[in-house]
Amino acid sequence: MPEVVFDGRVSSVLAAGEVVTGLRTPGVEGAVERLLIPSLRKAGLDAESARNAAVAVVAREKAGSTCMGIVAIPHARVPGLKRIVGGMGLNGDGVYEESGEIRIVLAFATPASEAVAHLKFLAKVAELFRLKDTVAQLLAGTSPEAVLEAIRSREK
Repeated sequence: MPEVVFDGRVSSVLAAGEVVTGLRTPGVEGAVERLLIPSLRKAGLDAESARNAAVAVVAREKAGSTCMGIVAIPHARVPGLKRIVGGMGLNGDGVYEESGEIRIVLAFATPASEAVAHLKFLAKVAELFRLKDTVAQLLAGTSPEAVLEAIRSREK
C-alpha cells in the first residue's frame, strides 16, 4: 500500500514530526534545523538530503516571507520525500532571538512531485492559524501533547 502524502489533518503531520514548546533559536535557520531535520530523517532521508532540504526551506523563506502575523511557515517542495513532514516550535516570548515577533514556527517539506498536496496542507495550516484564539490556545500548551491536542480539537 502506498504511503499517504497528506490525510487532511495538520495534526497527523506534526504527530509524526517534532513539536517543541519553549523553542528559542537565533533565526529561521536554527528553527528549521531543529524542527525539520529530525522529521526528514524519520521520513527516510539521509543526513545530506535532510540538510539540503532544510537549506531549500530556508532559501524559500528568505526569498519571500511566509509569515501570518506572529506565525512563520517556512516550507518547500523537496525531492526524495514520500509524504509531508513538518515540525512546530512555539514560544510566547518569541522563537527567534533576532526578533521576538514570531511566536510559532511551523516548518514543513512536501514531496517535490506533490504540488496539490503541498497547497492543500498550506491551506489547512492557514485555516488553523487565522483565528487569534487558536494561536492563543496553542501558545498556552505546556507540552507537545497539549499542543497536538489543541490542534486536533480545532480540526474536528
